[in-house]
Amino acid sequence: MEPDTDTLRSCCTLDRVDHVDTHLLVTDDPFARTPEQWAREILEGPSAAMRARLTAGWTMLGLRVHHLGPDAIAGWPIAHRDADYVLLHGDSLLGLTGQLVTRVTGGGVEFATFARLAHPVARAMWARVLPTHLEIVERLLREAAERTG
Repeated sequence: MEPDTDTLRSCCTLDRVDHVDTHLLVTDDPFARTPEQWAREILEGPSAAMRARLTAGWTMLGLRVHHLGPDAIAGWPIAHRDADYVLLHGDSLLGLTGQLVTRVTGGGVEFATFARLAHPVARAMWARVLPTHLEIVERLLREAAERTG
């Protein structure tokens, strides 16, 4: 089973998308948690070392994702939340705008990254970190599946 990329794209509010990657976390009971709870599990549930690595990576990209409180997940401001999906939004001083979408379906938990790369520096940085980004997202989803049984 594959994530529904078109539906995930419809959750994104960026005026232009230069990069998208979609992933599926297969679990026995995806509806046991809301999309927001899944996003928190995926991004806030990892070890302190992994959370520090995530924060360092986002900071290196210039993303301003250091928000606290119930309207943020792992520092990312919540731009939208409902029963179907949660949308996180972060802006970078380097011309990168990122959005993370977590959506719950009967097939599992869909997780997507959308990026607008509005500056050559942002494009160069993203090209350099993309392989690591993809590895880390797969690891985050795998570990979330293990933690939630």
